[in-house]
Amino acid sequence: MDAIKAKFSAMTQSQEDTESPREDPVSARLEEGVPLLGKMMHTPRDSARKDTFAYACKEIKTKGIGSYSHEVYDDACLSLIDKAQNGKVLKYDHDSLLTPKSILSLSMSAFSQKPVLMTLAYCTTLCMLAAAGVFFLPRARKIDTEKFEAFASFLKVFIGFMLGTYVTGAFTRWWSSVTTFENFLSNVNLMMFMIHTIRGRSDWRIKVEKYCVCSGYILNAEIRSVHAVDDTGKTNMPELLDWLAENDFLAQEEANMLKSCNIGVCCRTRAIWSWIGELVSHPEVEEGMHVPPPLLVRTIVLCQSCIEQVELLKMNVSMQVPFMYAHLLSMLVHANNTLVALICGISLGSALNEVRMRSEQISGDRGMNGHSEVSSLEQLYGAGQQVGIQIVTVLLVPMCYVAFLHIAHMLCYPFGDQCYHLPTETFISRLHVDLQQMTGQREFFRQKHADWKAMEIEKAKQMAKDKLGDECEDDDEGDCDD
Repeated sequence: MDAIKAKFSAMTQSQEDTESPREDPVSARLEEGVPLLGKMMHTPRDSARKDTFAYACKEIKTKGIGSYSHEVYDDACLSLIDKAQNGKVLKYDHDSLLTPKSILSLSMSAFSQKPVLMTLAYCTTLCMLAAAGVFFLPRARKIDTEKFEAFASFLKVFIGFMLGTYVTGAFTRWWSSVTTFENFLSNVNLMMFMIHTIRGRSDWRIKVEKYCVCSGYILNAEIRSVHAVDDTGKTNMPELLDWLAENDFLAQEEANMLKSCNIGVCCRTRAIWSWIGELVSHPEVEEGMHVPPPLLVRTIVLCQSCIEQVELLKMNVSMQVPFMYAHLLSMLVHANNTLVALICGISLGSALNEVRMRSEQISGDRGMNGHSEVSSLEQLYGAGQQVGIQIVTVLLVPMCYVAFLHIAHMLCYPFGDQCYHLPTETFISRLHVDLQQMTGQREFFRQKHADWKAMEIEKAKQMAKDKLGDECEDDDEGDCDD
């Protein structure tokens, strides 16, 4: 028995050293931003970082299916943000956000986005112009700026409430889109597991698997083009289909047929799943195998669940927030920013005029006019504080409002090319690697199980033979000869 176990262990170790997943010429290219969309479609780059998912694909490709482990991700948080090759955020070090060094990580923050920076430039320019105009008015220091600030305080409270409600609703919409997309990928995984369970024929199973991965990329391209108002924001679908055909995910005639489909949202994804449904409903199994009806029904139900998730995702991305609500909030935010910039400019111009006059009085260039030096110095310091407060206000308040408005917009439309969009291609590539792992591991176990079963049968035969020999030695009547 010990010899059999030792032989089996040796065979298992040898198989783990030599076993590799099914050959796929593009498995190492399926990381975020490399193959498909726009300018990066024909310029794949090898990742040099061990903490990226491309490294996991490479390890599986070169060392075999058994080399993949979660250790690949243990070193992922070497910096605050771990990005994919096209700049999308894959993960971030949440512990680092609890330290003051998070203040220095502004390159990926909301304050570094283009709409926020444009608002900063607009409000700063408007404030400077208003301050310059007020500064040169006669006796500008006498302007009562508190009345302007009282009017602006009402808008601040009202817009803060509306903006908070909008961001909350946008986050709910974002979470629904994310979970729907992830459920779609999970259902594909479950369906392929059932196909392995019913012992689908290898060539038939591989075709279904390729169609599933292909549908993920087509779905990703279609949902991110739904709200694009011009061609610059849309995915080049013919180019994508040619890429899929080139890498053997589709036949060229299938790609040509999908190019002609241009009716409705996610029409090409529905076409792909029509093909998958036809294959799944008529499975081709290994010789001698029979598909039990409950397993066939379960496989078809999982296929229908994938289609259901596609429809839910289509509804999430095609149904926009009501225009009047979004437009009113956007208009109020920008109107309030304009008002804040003007008020800050008026207050800044008045305070600077006060600073100039009090400085001249203290230096002796102008008479005190009944004011003591201490009183003039107090008013000088007060005006200086007012200058500092207004500068901070015009730099920070408009940016905060537009930053939250931009975050709400990002949550409503989570699919795209920007760094804050979902790394959907990484999710699809992980699905592809998971399917390869499932194939490799189940084939590995079947082979090892067959070898172990054969050894057990051989052992049982030997034990029966030995037992029969012992019985024959004790037999005096010669029955063993018969």
